[in-house]
Amino acid sequence: MNTLLVVDDEKAVRYSFKRMFEDDYRVITAEDGGTALRMLDAFDNIDVILLDVRMPEMNGIEVLKKIKERTKNIPVIVMTAFGDSDTAIEAMRKGAFDYLTKPLESDQLKEVIEKAITSAKLQHVTCCDVAECQLEKRSETEAIVGRSHALLDVCKKIGQVAGTDVPVLITGESGVGKEIVARAIYSYSNRKANPFLAVNCAALPDGVVESELFGSEKGAFTGAGKRRVGRFEQCSGGTVFLDEVGDMNLLTQAKLLRVLQDGSFERLGSNETLKTDVRIIAASNKNLHNEVVGGRFREDLFHRLNVFSIFIPPLRERKEDIPLLLEYFLLRTVRKTGKQIKGFSQDAIELLMSYNWPGNVRELENVIKRAVVVSKGDVLDVTDISLNPEPYRKELKELSEVIENIFTTTAITQNSSDLYHSIISNVEKNLIENALKATKGNQVQASQLLGITRATLRKKIQEYNIPSS
Repeated sequence: MNTLLVVDDEKAVRYSFKRMFEDDYRVITAEDGGTALRMLDAFDNIDVILLDVRMPEMNGIEVLKKIKERTKNIPVIVMTAFGDSDTAIEAMRKGAFDYLTKPLESDQLKEVIEKAITSAKLQHVTCCDVAECQLEKRSETEAIVGRSHALLDVCKKIGQVAGTDVPVLITGESGVGKEIVARAIYSYSNRKANPFLAVNCAALPDGVVESELFGSEKGAFTGAGKRRVGRFEQCSGGTVFLDEVGDMNLLTQAKLLRVLQDGSFERLGSNETLKTDVRIIAASNKNLHNEVVGGRFREDLFHRLNVFSIFIPPLRERKEDIPLLLEYFLLRTVRKTGKQIKGFSQDAIELLMSYNWPGNVRELENVIKRAVVVSKGDVLDVTDISLNPEPYRKELKELSEVIENIFTTTAITQNSSDLYHSIISNVEKNLIENALKATKGNQVQASQLLGITRATLRKKIQEYNIPSS
C-alpha cells in the first residue's frame, strides 16, 4: 500500500484526507512544515506528499524547496485555497508535481495521486518553483493576474518550461497577454540576467523585419547608411520574443529556421556567417497549423517553434479572472493618474462581468483606464464605462426594426391628437421589452444596450408594468 503524507495546519483538513483515502493508501499527517521534514527523515517509504501553501512559520513553497533538497523522487502535490499565478509558477518551478486549488474533488485528487505515483516509478518527475505577492505590489509591473483553473494551467506550464532552453510557442487571440507570458518565462529562466528583446513581426514591413532580426551592412538596401546590428546578435545569451510570428514572410522564416537549427545567420548584404546563442519564444494569434496547410508557414519551422506550446484562453472563457483584473488595472491606473477611485459599483461589476470582451484583457485594461479618466466620483459606475457596441450589433438591428414597426402601425391606427404620446410610449415599452429579451433579463446589460442608467430602466419597467423576468 502506497503512503501519503498530508501536510496542512488545519486539523479538520488532515482528518478529512485521512478518512477520504485510508481505504486506498496509508495516510500519515503533519500539522506544519517542520514536522513534515522530520517525518520525511524518519520514514523512507513516503510515496506522495500533499502540501498546503499557507501555513504558520514556514509556508508550503519553503517546505517544498527543502523537500526537493532532500529528495527529488517524491512527488509533491501543492494545495491551496488562495490560488494565484505567482504561487502556481513558483510551485511548479520548485519541483511540484501539480498545483491544485481547494476545494478538491476526491476523484480528481485520487487521479492526480495515481499519476504522481506512476510518474515517480518511471522517474519522470517534473521540476519547478514561486513566492506569493500581494496585488498591490504586483500592480507596479505587468503581471499575470487571475485565479481561474485555465490561467493556473498556463502558470504551471510557465513553471515547467522556464528553466529549460527549449523554444516555446504561445498561442491565443489578440489581447490575451501573450507577451506577458513570454516575459514571465524569461523572468524565471536561467537567462534572466541577459537581455529580453521583443519584435512584433506584424508591425514591421517584411524587409524591416529581416534587418531587425539579422542586422544589415552599410548599403545593403536603400537607406542603409551604416551597419546595423540585429536582435539575434544583440541578444546573444538572452531571449528573443517573436510576436505574431505567423505574419513573417517565407524568406525570413527560412533564415529563422537556420538560427533555430545551429544558431547561425548572416547580416543583410554580408556573406560572413555569425553565431548567436538565443532562446526563442514565439507567439501567434493565427492557427499556425492552418497556415502550414495553406502554404503560408513552413512546416519545419512550425515544428521547431512548437517544441513546447502554451495556449492562453480568451477572457470570455475565464470570467472568474475579471474581478482580480479589475482591481489590478484600477490600482495601476490610479497610481499613474493620481485620481482617488475606491472601486466599482455593483452595477458596474455586473456589466463588466456580463460583457464578452472580444478584445480580451487588453480591451478590459483600456476600458478601466478610460473610466478612471472620465469619472467624477470616487466609485466607478455604469455611466463611466464605455463598451464596444459591436457585440450588440444584432440586438441593435432588431431594436431599430421594432422602432420602425411601432411607428408605422401606431401612425395608422391612432388618432392624430394622441399620436405623439402613443408613439413615444409604445416605442419606449417595446424597446425595453426587447432589450430585456435580448439580454435575457439582465438589467445592467439592457441599460447599457439602450444607453440609459439602470435607475431609469427600473423606473420605466415600473411605469409600463413590464415583468422583471
